[in-house]
Amino acid sequence: SSGINAEYGGNMGAALLTQPDLIRDILTALVKHSTVPITAKIRILPEEEATLSLCRVIESTGVAALTVHGRTASTRSSAPCNYDIVKRIKKELSIPVILNGASLDVTCRSEVEDVISRTGVDGIMIARAAWANPGVFSREPVPAKTAAETFLKRCIDYECPLNILKYTIGKLRGLFTTTDGCLQVTRHIEPRLIYQHFGLGEYYDKVTEGRVSIQDEFQRNKRQKLGEGHILLKEELTPTILQTFRSAVAPRQILNQWLIANGFSEPTYSTVEHNRIFTGYLKIDNDTFVMEGDFKNKRTAIQAVAYAYCMKHHIELRHYKTGPKSNR
Repeated sequence: SSGINAEYGGNMGAALLTQPDLIRDILTALVKHSTVPITAKIRILPEEEATLSLCRVIESTGVAALTVHGRTASTRSSAPCNYDIVKRIKKELSIPVILNGASLDVTCRSEVEDVISRTGVDGIMIARAAWANPGVFSREPVPAKTAAETFLKRCIDYECPLNILKYTIGKLRGLFTTTDGCLQVTRHIEPRLIYQHFGLGEYYDKVTEGRVSIQDEFQRNKRQKLGEGHILLKEELTPTILQTFRSAVAPRQILNQWLIANGFSEPTYSTVEHNRIFTGYLKIDNDTFVMEGDFKNKRTAIQAVAYAYCMKHHIELRHYKTGPKSNR
């Protein structure tokens, strides 16, 4: 993409716009070696003919489509989009051309279709317009507060992270008449207070309570399933404890030594994976132990079940010495 309105180090972003030969080499290589269609995105150049020439170069590489942001690299997003040059580009090229940069002019689907009709492009890439007004894809204009309420309900339904929620609220048009009004809402660190401002406090409570009950039921069923034929272990694992699992002398190694020193047979470890979450199992003689918890890899799951067993049986994990413990 050369459509970014900044020049980054290493000839990236808008810096490529003035290097058509390099653009040709990059796109040609991508098209040659890729198994999926390759597209390109640019901003326009200050000179119209230079922009058209660059577009012809890009088309010659075999890309499947070209997206054109109708502003130069130095033009701010508050400036009008140059539809005339985009219209000319569409007439010059035989590949699909997609317009970007129309956020100031579209508030609903009918206006999107109007811009497509005026420029002849094959489609519009929408970002800021959808951010400012989630109802932009509706055929008729949607009041800002109605669109915002629908959007915020989705945020509640899918547990939108607080930082993303605040940032997005600040971008929504028509919700606040002043910057101070926006700050009064986004200063909150408790999501419910933010949702309450928009009259969604009760909805937040209802969804949250339902989510907690579903999670509790899931954990109960999981514990019951894990406990069938196994000895269920439960131990709190802090980040500091998890860090020790990566050390040279981790719980598994210490437990293995302790078991052998105390006359047990050598333990065996296994894991079960479900939806990329691992559960660790430990078998000692005729007993199988399982650690309650959700772990992202096999190593952590195995170290966790060893750690939990050590905690349950008061096996010292620090400064361990080979040989039977005197207090057992």
